[in-house]
Amino acid sequence: MYAKLNNWTLTFDNKTISAQVPGDITVDLYRAGLVKNPYFGLDYKDIEWVARRDFTYRTTICADKELLNNQSVTVVFDGIDVFADVYLNGTHLGAIKNMFLQYRYEIRNLLHEGNNTLTVEMHSTLNAMDKIDTTGYYAIFNEKRMFVRKAQCHFGWDWAPKICAYGIWNDVYVECGCKQKINDVYVVADDKGNAAFFVELNYNINSTYDTLGVMVKGSYEEKLDDKLHFYVSDEPFAEADTQKTVEVVGKKNFACFVNQSAKLWWPVGYGEQPLYNYRVELERDGKIISVKSGRFAYRTVSLVEEPKGDTLYGYQLQINGVDVFVKGSNWIPIECFTGVVTDDKYRRLTSLAKDGNFNMLRVWGGGIYEKDIFYDLCDELGLMVWQDMMLACAEIPEDNADWVNNMLAEVDYQVRRLRNHPSLVYWCGGNEKTGCYGLCITKGEFFTDVTMRGFVTNLDRTRPFAKQSPCSWTDLGNDVNSGETHHNSFERALSEGMDKYRSLIAQNIVPFVSEAALMGPNSVETTTKIYPSDKLWPMNEIWDDRLMKNPYSPSPMTFADRELYYAETLYGKVKSLADFTFKGMTAHAEGMRAEAEFTRSNKGISSGFMNWMYSDIWPQGTWATVDYYCEPKQVYYQMKRSYQTVLVTFTQNAAGQTELAVVNDGLTPVDVDITYGVRTLSGKTLRAKTANVSKLCNRMQKFVTDLTCKVNEYLYVDYVIDGQTYTNVYSPSMWSGYLFDSDYTVATQQLDDTHGSISITAKKFAKGVFVHFVDNYKYRYDDNYVDVQAGETKVIHVTSDEPFDVNDVIVDDFAKATK
Repeated sequence: MYAKLNNWTLTFDNKTISAQVPGDITVDLYRAGLVKNPYFGLDYKDIEWVARRDFTYRTTICADKELLNNQSVTVVFDGIDVFADVYLNGTHLGAIKNMFLQYRYEIRNLLHEGNNTLTVEMHSTLNAMDKIDTTGYYAIFNEKRMFVRKAQCHFGWDWAPKICAYGIWNDVYVECGCKQKINDVYVVADDKGNAAFFVELNYNINSTYDTLGVMVKGSYEEKLDDKLHFYVSDEPFAEADTQKTVEVVGKKNFACFVNQSAKLWWPVGYGEQPLYNYRVELERDGKIISVKSGRFAYRTVSLVEEPKGDTLYGYQLQINGVDVFVKGSNWIPIECFTGVVTDDKYRRLTSLAKDGNFNMLRVWGGGIYEKDIFYDLCDELGLMVWQDMMLACAEIPEDNADWVNNMLAEVDYQVRRLRNHPSLVYWCGGNEKTGCYGLCITKGEFFTDVTMRGFVTNLDRTRPFAKQSPCSWTDLGNDVNSGETHHNSFERALSEGMDKYRSLIAQNIVPFVSEAALMGPNSVETTTKIYPSDKLWPMNEIWDDRLMKNPYSPSPMTFADRELYYAETLYGKVKSLADFTFKGMTAHAEGMRAEAEFTRSNKGISSGFMNWMYSDIWPQGTWATVDYYCEPKQVYYQMKRSYQTVLVTFTQNAAGQTELAVVNDGLTPVDVDITYGVRTLSGKTLRAKTANVSKLCNRMQKFVTDLTCKVNEYLYVDYVIDGQTYTNVYSPSMWSGYLFDSDYTVATQQLDDTHGSISITAKKFAKGVFVHFVDNYKYRYDDNYVDVQAGETKVIHVTSDEPFDVNDVIVDDFAKATK
């Protein structure tokens, strides 16, 4: 039996208000009218007092005779952030010291019939941190944070405000039943149809002895006839009905199944995502006293590291023995106040990732182990998950026994919780431990590479584990020649010149790019939601504060200054908010395109590219691909094109030559007929050549071309696959200095109440045509910010959950916005 606890109150300073659980104290105060909206302007600076106060949550457990007749009644907290003490009817149940742990308390003997008061006394996070001595340790942004087991970005990052989330952030519920339970089920399934189910009980039937050979009192039960019933589905998504029964032989037990017709789970773009159901029942004296159920999939994961040349060592992920090219992004927490994230937001963001041709999301180590729904959705959508442990940009206090024990309890809980998800394909010990960018060894090497590695691989032998990200086979953790690397050419281009961007990219063929960080603004509509009207433009102190800066960067520029410099260097002086938005978004998209497509054009040496970052923790406007309100930025649609399974594009090599690259990441061979050349913005073809590629399957082929073009000319490629024609356009200078026109017509068609199409027909080359509606975050587009060649028509399809009139569409473009 399971019952979620609701009807919570929150008390402080002799005030009592209603509280939502899961939730956050600051949000409860906002709903009660006691604080302003921390996401508007600089109002977040006025709420630090919240994390300086103690608060008390209360609710009632109503115990009737049916509940009290159970052998065991347990209250379970799936997440409290972070320091708290828990009481039932005044009796202390335990202390909370880790946001990422589940806490369980047996309360059967403390309950009485009727109402019982459950109390959670929250203790100020910041006050507790004031007492921490960090002498001899180093971390960026905030050194004391490394000793607190909560989301590290809650103390401020270069994209996150100093908003210290606080409260009960996950479910609280009561479980009841027999004392004997199934603690855990671990599923190990492969790509040949084999599945083993390893079951751990909370009791033993065998005696346990200490090191002197003395039996530990109470370590076993004199009960030898318990049984475990295993049920597994034969077909995907079907009921678990194939049964095996085994006698309980101890605390640890297992059963094996073979499915001769098992269908394999694949990442999106490589195949389907069939999921199978299982159920395990514990029987005692003819009664089922405990049940565990879940989903699993048949698939294998491996990491192949092998030479790719004299000075390159590859980093290739394989699923079911097949090389998979990772096209991913870095997932940070999608909300400052962790407990208020809705399931719908998870669905929207993960479905956007799949629709955008992303196949991996890296859960970054300065955030949280995500909620169950995130991993469930990734299983269903075919989105691979790279899971960091929650360590980031700090030394690791491996010489502090209390911290180590707390951290290892966290690892144990989280690995057990997540290891049955087929989408999870990679464990990582954390993000950018201090020393990874230099030739030095700092505190934590042994913990990540030995202690944690041993802990994780003991619990899960089916996935690769890396000690941190980045990692390599040299003394330099962020080596570009081995392992996986945080790498882009944006920083260097800022100092050496944006006109050198493509040349800088071409200097290194990196085996695996796990972070490529570029930035660009949000849409005008999103920006106007978060800034006072008199602070929208020109840039000012609010822009500097909200867009932040990296104090550890060699560049002294704030991120607002960077975006402005990036936009103006490529596209000229900025005159207005709309002008900045289009120029900044275009610069962001073109830069990310250059980075991603260069990496893909070296498939066979390079095996993955992940941009920094996927979404925002609050409304901001720098690194994200999709903004806080779930509206995709221009870079999202460009990455969708750059990440498509078959990519035909141009790149620049180290010799400065333009190459035509044809890439197929899919497992189905394709024949590609290609016409490519040079055109003017008015549509005149100056040069045309042809090429063809036959039976291209999960590999790349490229040609050096002799094509060059001037300002207001561009390279084009038309290619035909299975009778369908596709196009792509490319400017070596990223369109810098081009003079575009808004010379096009727009036609709309209402397909039904919630679907429509917008057709753009250009008379001259139209750059970045953006179709949108008021409250644009409510709409979904199959493409946007499109480049339309002279004489070409592009059709954009739009959907919404609510009825709309397609004729209300607003159409903007680069030329119109930047006049």
